[in-house]
Parts: sequence; structure tokens; C-alpha cells
Amino acid sequence: MQNTQYINKMRTQLFHYLTLFLILLLSGCATQSQLNNRYPVENLKNINPQYASVQQGHLEYYRFGQGSPIVLITGYVTDISSWDKRFLATLAEEHQVIVFNNRNVGGSSIPSDHYDSKDLATDTYQLIQELHLKKPAVLGISMGGMIAQHYAVLYPHALGSLILINTAIAGKQSVHPTAATEKTLMNMPTNKLARYAVALKLFFPENQRSQMGLALALDRFQPNHYTEIDASVVMPQQKFLIQQWTHDNDTAKKLTHLHLPVLILNGTADAVLPPENSLILANTIPNATLMRWQNGGHAMIYQYPESLAMTINRFLAQVNPTRND
Repeated sequence: MQNTQYINKMRTQLFHYLTLFLILLLSGCATQSQLNNRYPVENLKNINPQYASVQQGHLEYYRFGQGSPIVLITGYVTDISSWDKRFLATLAEEHQVIVFNNRNVGGSSIPSDHYDSKDLATDTYQLIQELHLKKPAVLGISMGGMIAQHYAVLYPHALGSLILINTAIAGKQSVHPTAATEKTLMNMPTNKLARYAVALKLFFPENQRSQMGLALALDRFQPNHYTEIDASVVMPQQKFLIQQWTHDNDTAKKLTHLHLPVLILNGTADAVLPPENSLILANTIPNATLMRWQNGGHAMIYQYPESLAMTINRFLAQVNPTRND
């Protein structure tokens, strides 16, 4: 009887040990799989620029990662270095990421002395066609979100999903920042260090500026051979775009006819484009999903880079579960 009890006890212990071993083994495999899917941030430094021919000029772009394509559009008086490296690397774990400079920014050149959101939406479309991307996700931040909205209205057949970060609807519905903030934005310094100081003040909540100052200096996407923006040339052209956008009621109306997956991401502490703008967009675009980050500033991709990118990855996986091009 005692021998039987002893044998049963040993069997039970052996079963527990084998179960624990199996759990550890599977856990190790899962961890290794996750590590294999990680896109190394340090790889971003060595990506070389490429150039796509578009009507009357060319656009400078960078391409990395694997999976379904996502095209990122930058904001006001910024170049590709405005993207946070960790944000891009997290996107690249599941997507082919394409970041590019808008016309006359960095190495992109399309002769023009002024342009509006329609012009830059058309540039984006020509880039996507040149790269043979099939219905990519298009992501725009700030002014880039305005361009992305115009792209969605003009080229819905060439768009899989729309992602908007801290941006505003066109026309009279948009909510402006304070007069002081708007004046500062419309007269941004052309000096690089002075622009950095203004960005730090306007783009982040006061209690995070010291931390974000370091992030802005160290975490920017700055490949070895990228060409910096010439703010003195770009600012008056993009100022015209912003001014035209605030009077474009027609594009705002057309947003009500969009029928595609739309994700709107917003920081509740955005002083540049007040959070009410994201609510307006969410209430205008049919079935749009709105997600908000508490204490998120205008450049919250530096505050929450992995969180934002993983949210985008999950959203795209849900709306396009079988895409892998």
C-alpha cells in the first residue's frame, strides 16, 4: 500500500516537472520568436535614401521593414528626422515602412513657390504608384494628417487604411490654438536650435519637457546620408498650405463619404491642434476609431513611441488580417 502511494506521488511530481519544463520550453520559444520579430533600431542609421520620379521632379524616401506597406507623411516645417526611431522600428516589425520628405524638403525637389494640401496629396499618390504599393495604409501627423485626409478624398481607390495623429479637419470646423501659439507657429525660427526650443515648448506638456528635450536630441530618425530641411524655403510654402486648409470646406464635407478603416490618435495635452479637432474628425468620418493618450502633446510619438506604434499595428492587423504584401 505504501509502495503504491509512493509511486503515485512520484508520478504526480514527475507530471508537474514535465509540465513546468514544457511551459518553460514554450515560453522560451515564444520569447525567441518575439526577439526574431524585433526590428533593430540601430539598423535605421544605415538606411540609404532613394528617389522616386514624380511629375516635374522627384521625392526622397526611405524604405525598411517587412509586411503590408504603410506610408508616413510628415508635419509642418519638418523632414524625415521628425519621426521617433523607436516608433518607426516598432512599425517595421510588422510592416514595410515608407517615410519620405514632402516636396522641396531635404532631398525632395519639385519646383514650386507655393502649394496646397491637394498638391502634396497628389505627390503622395505619385510616390505610391511609382513604388507599386497596393492600397497601403497612409499615416499623417499634424499637417501630414491634413495631406492624408486630402489623399483619402482624392484617391480612396489607392488606400487601404487611414491613420491620423494630432491633426485637424479642413475648413471652418477646425479649432485653432491660442492666438499666441498660432502666431509662434506661423513664424517659426529658421535657425535649427531656435526651432528646437520652440518645438520643445509647444509640442510637450510642461512637466515632460526636460525628458522630451533629450528624446528630441537622441531618438530622431537621422540616417547617415539624410539631407536636412531648409526652413527658410519650406516655411512660407507650407504656411500657405495651412492657410488654404482652414478655408477648404469642400474637403471636410467629402470626409463624410469615406468608407474605409480610419484610426485617429490624439494627445489630450496637444496645444498646437487642440484635442477637440480629433473629436470633430471622429464624428465626421463614418465608423472612425478614436484613441486618446492622457497628457500626450503634439509630438506624442516621442512620449509613447512603442505604445502608439503597437496600437497602429494591432489596428492594421484587425482591419487587414490577411495582408502581407
